[in-house]
Amino acid sequence: MKARLFLILIFATLLVVLLTNGSSDLIPAKEILVFDKKITLNTELTISLIVLSVLLGVFFIGVIERLFFTTGKEKKRSSKTTSFS
Repeated sequence: MKARLFLILIFATLLVVLLTNGSSDLIPAKEILVFDKKITLNTELTISLIVLSVLLGVFFIGVIERLFFTTGKEKKRSSKTTSFS
């Protein structure tokens, strides 16, 4: 439950950043060259990239934990469904 709350808060932060749309400049805009194209790296894009990296990090940590650190009993217990008669 805690992880879902963090992801929702990160998504809300990203949404607020995108909705402000350049009203505040925390980081001065820089032009970078990526694959022979100029990209203006402003505050919104920087924060969006930080949020994306955090989300991908949480996802990969969850996948690694699920694959390597769950025991056989936990896998069996999570696959069983309970039915009430």
